[in-house]
Formats: sequence, structure tokens, C-alpha cells
Amino acid sequence: MLQRLKHDFHLLMITLVGLIASCTLLPYALYRIATASYLVGIVDLLMIAVSTASVWMAWRTGDTEKPGFLMASVFCFGAVLVCMKLGQDVLFWIYPLMVFIFFLVAPIKALLLLLLMVCAIVSLHFSEHSTIFSTNFQLLAFITTTLVTSIFAYIFAYRTHLQRQELRRLATTDPLTGAATRHSLTDELSSAIEQYQHKAVVSGLMLLDLDHFKRINDNFGHHAGDQILSQLVPLLKQMIRQQDSVFRYGGEEFVLLIKDIQLADLHRLAEKIRHAVWHQLALPDGSALTTSIGIATVQHAHDWESWLQSADVALYQAKHNGRNQVVIAATAAQ
Repeated sequence: MLQRLKHDFHLLMITLVGLIASCTLLPYALYRIATASYLVGIVDLLMIAVSTASVWMAWRTGDTEKPGFLMASVFCFGAVLVCMKLGQDVLFWIYPLMVFIFFLVAPIKALLLLLLMVCAIVSLHFSEHSTIFSTNFQLLAFITTTLVTSIFAYIFAYRTHLQRQELRRLATTDPLTGAATRHSLTDELSSAIEQYQHKAVVSGLMLLDLDHFKRINDNFGHHAGDQILSQLVPLLKQMIRQQDSVFRYGGEEFVLLIKDIQLADLHRLAEKIRHAVWHQLALPDGSALTTSIGIATVQHAHDWESWLQSADVALYQAKHNGRNQVVIAATAAQ
């Protein structure tokens, strides 16, 4: 649980906002109901219920976008209703709410929701018997302060969003080859297993290793080895689809996750890749570069470790058989 919160910032924020909102609103909801202010009490209870449901949905499905938007929308709508009923007594609650919203949804969505909320509250001032603003000066001050708060909160949230994306890219992309890192491999494999278990979507795994790569580094230097690796990944990406992925698993080992594919097609694709490496990449002295590949489909995998282990056994067999070949996991196990 704590590990999941550590790696999913948006889930952490939804959980934290939901917890704070529920603990803060519950005493007020009970007080409003006890003092016969039923509409406000019901609105408070509604926001608590939506907060709880949104947190549960985010944890249950792993989707934080929809629960976050639901929570933010209900909070803004509830704020307008409470302002309409209680007047300026609750205006101070608008400001922490404005900060909360930027933690729940994307910055541009948060800004639009807040602008709609402010416009709705301002429009209430012109309704009959409104008690939200005593004077036009208070109205102008509210508009100014909420707009300034929204704009600066948006700038901060947007910059934070960009920095978080860049950190994620650095953590999940190998700087030399541009392939995804081993760090992101486990999540993708687990997701493919879930797709098979729930929707019967078969995915395939290739574990590819460049033959005699240590000799390349020893004979031509590490710069030559790095150059070959940086040429290999673009070649692999050209031969797979947009939905497929390439991961750097080790020094000269790469994993290809091929989605929605049967074993026969996976085998044909692996052979094409082997031939492409053999005929399109070369060592500095012009000699051919070869690769060994182990392949496995998801059907018999209990988890991502066993799936990867199956491909690894097949790769070992390919090297044992003389290298520069493709071996299927089921065949290697026999």
C-alpha cells in the first residue's frame, strides 16, 4: 500500500484530499443537520460520499483521472450551493478548495473548473436577497483575489506537472539507446498478464542478446559497443508496431513486448529481427553482427517473473545451440 502511494503521486493526492475533506466536512455536516440546516448538511455529506467513492475507485481500478475529475467537479458544485445558502460566511473556504482542485485534475481542467465556480458565485450576488457580498467592493476584491490565486496556482501546478513528466521520462528511458528501462518493464509485463487474464489478449515476449558482445568491447572499444547499441534500438522500433515496446534489460540484452500476437506470428517477427540485425548492422571491421533470441507468449505465465524466465531459458538454449537463432520457450523446456 505505502509502496503504491510512493510511486503514484496522483493516487497519493486523491487519497490525501479525500481524507482531509472527509475529516473536515463531517463535523460541519453533523452540525448543520443538528441545527436544521438540512440542505447544507446534505451537500456536505454528498461531498464526503463522493470523496470516499473516488478514493475507492482510484485504488480499485488504478485510474486516477476520472475519480479526480469527479471529486473536483462535485467540490466546486457543492461550494456554489453552500455559498448560495450561507453567504459570505463560507467564502474563506474557497481558497483552500482552489489549491485542492489543482492536485486532483490536470492544471488546465482545474483552472476551467475554478473559473466556472467563481463565475457561478459572482452571479449569485445579482440574485434577489443575496447575502454573499455586502458591497460591490467586496465583490471586486473576491474576483481579483480568486483570479490571482487561480493563475498563480495554475502556473505552479503546470510547472510541477512538466517537471514530474521529465523525471518520469529520465527514470524510464535509457539515455544511450532511447529504449525503455528495466524499471518500467515489470509494470508493462504485469499489465499484459492482466489483459490476458481478463480479456484473453495474448502478448509475446522476446529476450534478445547480441552475440559475443564482450569481444566487441574488447577488440574495438566501448565506444564501438555503445554505437552498435544505439543503432540497434531504432532498427528494432522500425520493425514493431506503435503499441509494442522495447526495453533495455541489461548491457547488451533487450526485451521486446509484442502485444496482441500469436506464437507463430511472434516467431516470424523474431526471425525477421534476427535477419535484420545480421544483414543491416555490422562491426567496425565490416564483419556481421548476430543475435540470439528467446521468445515466450503469456498463456503459461503465472506472473511477470515466470514469463521472463521462460524467455530467458529459451535464450540460453539459443546460445547453447550455436547462437544466431530463435528458440521458442516451449521448445527449450522440452
